[in-house]
Amino acid sequence: MRRILLLLVGLGVFLLGVLPASVARADSDDDRIDKYTVTTDVAKDGTAAVQIAFDFNFGSDSGHGPYLTLPLRQEIANDPDHWRMIDITLGQVTSPSGASPEVQTETKDGNLLVRIGSENKTYTGTQQYVVNYTVRGLIAPNQAQSGLDEFNWNVIGGSWEVPFRNITATVTGPVDVTRAACFVNGNANQPCSDVKESGKSVTFTQESLPSETSLQIVAGFPAGTFVGAEARLEKRFWIGNMFPVTPLTGGLTAALTVIGLIPLLRRTRRGSQDEVYLGLTPGVTPASGQQVAIGHGASKAPVAVAFTPPRDARPGEIGVLVDSTANDVDITATIIDLAVRGHLRIDQQGKKDWTLTRLNGEGKLRGYESYLVKKLFQNGSTVSTDDLKDSDYSGTLEGTRQRLYKRVTDELHWFRRNPVTVRGVAILGGIGLVALGAVLGFGLGFVGFGLLGLAGVICGLVMLALNNRFGARTADGSAVLAQAKGFELYLTTAEADQIKFEEGIDVFSRYLPYAIVFGVAERWAKIFQDLAARGVYTPDNSWYVGYAYGNVLSSGFVSSMSQLTSTMSSSMQSATSASSGGSGFSGGGGFGGGGGGGW
Repeated sequence: MRRILLLLVGLGVFLLGVLPASVARADSDDDRIDKYTVTTDVAKDGTAAVQIAFDFNFGSDSGHGPYLTLPLRQEIANDPDHWRMIDITLGQVTSPSGASPEVQTETKDGNLLVRIGSENKTYTGTQQYVVNYTVRGLIAPNQAQSGLDEFNWNVIGGSWEVPFRNITATVTGPVDVTRAACFVNGNANQPCSDVKESGKSVTFTQESLPSETSLQIVAGFPAGTFVGAEARLEKRFWIGNMFPVTPLTGGLTAALTVIGLIPLLRRTRRGSQDEVYLGLTPGVTPASGQQVAIGHGASKAPVAVAFTPPRDARPGEIGVLVDSTANDVDITATIIDLAVRGHLRIDQQGKKDWTLTRLNGEGKLRGYESYLVKKLFQNGSTVSTDDLKDSDYSGTLEGTRQRLYKRVTDELHWFRRNPVTVRGVAILGGIGLVALGAVLGFGLGFVGFGLLGLAGVICGLVMLALNNRFGARTADGSAVLAQAKGFELYLTTAEADQIKFEEGIDVFSRYLPYAIVFGVAERWAKIFQDLAARGVYTPDNSWYVGYAYGNVLSSGFVSSMSQLTSTMSSSMQSATSASSGGSGFSGGGGFGGGGGGGW
C-alpha cells in the first residue's frame, strides 16, 4: 500500500510538471475592464473581422496582462452528433499604452486561449490593449422564427472573471440591418442599455456588466444576404453514436462478457476457499504433535455456542478475521479494549468531543496496540478528538491497520496472504480491466463498436466488487473464526439469566469491544441494563466518563461509542461553450462567447 501511495504521489507530481500552467492569476477584488469597444465587419461569406479595444485596470495588484478564452466549438440544440465549429484566426495584438503585446496561444478543450503580456513584466493601474482576429461561424442563415439571416454573437462570454464598464459593440454588414436586439445573459427580459441602427451598422451599448455575465448581440439581415455562411460542422462523439446497441454489438459484448466472467468467478471461488482441519470439529485445533490433514471445508459449517471469545484473540484481531478488513470499527474496538484493560480512559465532554487519557494498564501491549497508544499520546498524556485533526496524527489509522494486518497474517498465521495485499492486487486488476475496457471502447467507438469495451468494464467492476474474495484463511484462521462465530452467537442470543459471570471480571465491559466488532453492542448493553435494574449487576465506570449519560449503561452510551468511531476517523483523515438554437431575437445566448481575466 505504501508503494502504491508513493506511486500515486509521484504521478501527481509528474502531471503537475508536464501540464501547462493556468493562464489566470487570482484577480483582485478591484480588477476590471473600464472600457470595452468592439468593432465587427461581417462579409457576405459570413466571415467577421473583429477588433477589440479595451482598457484593463489591474486594480491594487500588479499583473502581467490580460487573457482571453475564445470558444472554437459549440453544442447544437437537438443535434448531439455534431459540433458547430467557430473558426478563429488571431491577428495583430497591440498595446497603445506601451504594455507588452507579447502573445502566447494554446488550444485546449475546444477553446483558443490567448495570453497577452510577458512573464518578466508586470503593470499596475490601467493598460490599453487592441486585439484583432477573424471569426467564422456566427451566422444563422434564414431563421424560421425571424425569417432573417442572423448574426448572433455572445460578444462577451459568461466566463470573464472581471466586471466591465462602458461597453460598445458595433456590427456592420454587407446590407442594411433589418432588426437588432441585445440581451444580458441571453435573457429576453434583460435587454442591454441601448441599441441604435444606422443603415448597414448597428451599435449596442451597455453601461456595466458584472463578472461571469454574458452579453448577447443579434443583428438581422434579409434572408439570402450571406452566401455560403453556414457553420462548419464536425462529428461529435458521445455515448449514443460511439456505443450503439445493435444485434451485432450486443451479441459480441455479451459473449465477451461471459468469456471474461467465467474464469474470474472460478478464480474468486477457488481463492476464497478457506483451509480447514479435516476430521476435526469446527473451532478445534490439533493437539501438539497430532497429524491432521488440511483441506477445504464448507463455508457455512455449523458452530457451537462459545461463552468466551477465542483465547488470546483481541477484538480488533477478530474484526479483521471475520471480514478480512481492518476497518475503523476494529480500531475503535481496540481503543475501548485498551480502556477496559486500564491503558487509557475515555472522557466524553460533548456529543462529538472526547478526551483520551493515558494510564498505566497491566499486561503487555501487542505491536499494533503499542503503536496506536504511542501515536495517540505522542504529544502528552491526554489527547482530544480536536487534537487528532493535527497533521501529527495523519498516519495513525493507516499505521494501525497495517500492523493489524501484519499481526493476523505473519504472527497469528490466520491468513495465507496479507488481506490488504490480496485486496490491493484485486483492486488494481479491476481498475486495469475497467481502464482497458474504456480505452478499447473509446477506440472502437470511432468505428461504431465501442460497446465491446463494456465487456472489460463489467469484468473489472465485478473484480472490484469481489476484491475481498481473492484471499483465504489458513486452517488455524478457520478454527479461530469458528470460535469467534460461536462467541458471536452467544452475544446475539443470550438472555439476561444466561449471562455467565466470571470472578474479578466486569463481563459487560470486557466483552463490549467484541460486541462492537460484531455489531451487537446495543443488545449487549440492553441485557446489562436489565440486570442493573434488578440489582444483579453494578457497572464498572472506571474506563469511561460520560458528559450527560452518567455511566456505561446509560441509554446514550452505545450511540456515543458509535459517534466516537466516526469522529476519530474524520479527525484523522483529516467549458465555456454555451448551448445555442432558435432565433437569437428570443434570447437564449448566441454563438461564441468565452471569457478572460488577468494573469
